[in-house]
Amino acid sequence: MTFDPALILALAGIFVGGLARGFMGFGAALVIMPALILAYGPVPAVVILSLMEVPGTLQLLPTALREANWRALAPLAIAAIIALPLGAWMLVVVEADVLRRSIAVVVLVFAGLIAMGWRYGGAPRLPLTIGIGSVSGFFSGAANLGGPPVVLFLLANNSGAAGTRAGIMAYFSVVMVARLSMFGVYGLYNTEIVARSLTLVPVYILAIWLGSRLFRDVSEVLFRRLVLALVLVMSLIALFA
Repeated sequence: MTFDPALILALAGIFVGGLARGFMGFGAALVIMPALILAYGPVPAVVILSLMEVPGTLQLLPTALREANWRALAPLAIAAIIALPLGAWMLVVVEADVLRRSIAVVVLVFAGLIAMGWRYGGAPRLPLTIGIGSVSGFFSGAANLGGPPVVLFLLANNSGAAGTRAGIMAYFSVVMVARLSMFGVYGLYNTEIVARSLTLVPVYILAIWLGSRLFRDVSEVLFRRLVLALVLVMSLIALFA
């Protein structure tokens, strides 16, 4: 069997990202996107991760259905769905090297905000909610990185760790369907991308399951610091490679 450095890098990023997704309900794309970009390039990376999220999202969906405040999430999700096509269009038209570096910068900015513990401190008014959803939808379509703006926003609602985690997972479920549909409209699927997704997704599912178990036993502060440290390293490599 031939040693494939790209596959090893992709699997490592996916495993750590899956742990983060299962443990905190978010963070997977921040880890996985830089790894997949280095392994396969920006456009395949975005589409591969989007396809991989299907079983992972279904795995976490029962919790989201049971615990999320769907009424509060509705304007956020609707705004994201409206803005998502513009982001997907950017994914198609922007030159690959520019897109790779742009995604790396976005990852670093979002990771930095999370690492500094930044939270939106005001009441979640409707215009702001729509604005956050629109920003998230754009980044979701362009780079599969729509989670951080929404995560930072939902963390301000003080609904508790379990409620916030369920809300994040519920939002991802809705936006994932819209993103996958838009990628189909732009013709971004091919046999090679689907095959790679099928190869990588078992590791992602296993890591999400392990992360869900760790959610009950491991310090969130320590885990978050480890994940963010890895995000920093991989994003810098993707930016300057």
